[in-house]
Amino acid sequence: MRESSRSIENDTGAGTILAFGVIIMILGIFAASSFFSLHLLANTRAQATTEAIALAATDALRGVSSGYPCIVAKDIATNSQLVLERCRIVGFEVFIETSSESFGIVHKARARAGP
Repeated sequence: MRESSRSIENDTGAGTILAFGVIIMILGIFAASSFFSLHLLANTRAQATTEAIALAATDALRGVSSGYPCIVAKDIATNSQLVLERCRIVGFEVFIETSSESFGIVHKARARAGP
């Protein structure tokens, strides 16, 4: 059998390498969970804003506030940094679809408001 030219006589520094590995693993898990939570937060904000847009458009449709429903919806969506994908009026109901992009992920939201 052939013996290696260098042999390890002690394990000094092994704990440091292990600690660095654990720290890197924890940082990776933290980064992934932060990205996931930011995605959920952006999706929740888009949905809540879309519901508010639908309510404002319904108020304009019923005459509670001034303006045309879809124009009101587009103005609010633009001010909220959302893209108004669709505004549809059926009877006294308003259907709104919006989208937004954050970190390269497109978030879509839908809402309906009416009696």
